Amino acid sequence: MNTAYRRKIRAVTFDAYGTLFNIEGLHSRATELILQHNSFVADVPSFHSLWDEHTDELIKGEKFDKLWNVFDRALDLTFKDFGFQGKRRQGDLETWLRLIENCSIYPDAPLVVETAARHFKTALISNTDNYELSIALSRSGLKFDAVVTSENARAYKPSPEIFRQAADILECRPEEILHVGDSYNADVVGAKNFGAAAVWLNRKKARLPNSGVRPDFQVENLTEILEVIRYFLEAE
Repeated sequence: MNTAYRRKIRAVTFDAYGTLFNIEGLHSRATELILQHNSFVADVPSFHSLWDEHTDELIKGEKFDKLWNVFDRALDLTFKDFGFQGKRRQGDLETWLRLIENCSIYPDAPLVVETAARHFKTALISNTDNYELSIALSRSGLKFDAVVTSENARAYKPSPEIFRQAADILECRPEEILHVGDSYNADVVGAKNFGAAAVWLNRKKARLPNSGVRPDFQVENLTEILEVIRYFLEAE
């Protein structure tokens, strides 16, 4: 806990997938099923890793595209890199979509979100399209004052644009926002560059990158966010 840290917080924003929604292993499983669907044999971890790399490259492109279109294009590139000579079978990417739609929430997510909502405005900020997130939200029961996706903002975290849209809806200045997320680059770097405070949910105890950008708080599970919330309440 950063005991020297003080600022007035009016809103808490959360990342979705990997933070509140448990997608551990789902992309790897989707990769396996997609390869089976196309009757193509490849090393699943290697294919999965390259698919992620192509996705990240396309997301950083100058022209915005919806995430599922990006996934589709990245999958094409990955099959090509692995020497796939055929034509992808219809509906293969739907496997990944179905897994995402049916993902579960972390058990401590409802308590943390509800506690934050009792004291602050709340928002969900996610690098995703609206459709699948709306399904996941309807099944989870989680409620927020605002939900902002990359599709809404036409930008992906760590771009400040997606954080700015959430701040505008919440009617908060950047320095009045505490953002919680599991991705160092998307959530910590994105929030800090926008001017918000950042909590890095570091479940895997990864080493802090040597980039010069540090989270204001670092926790290993969602329940620890309650301590961060108490910290700001006591500071008022």
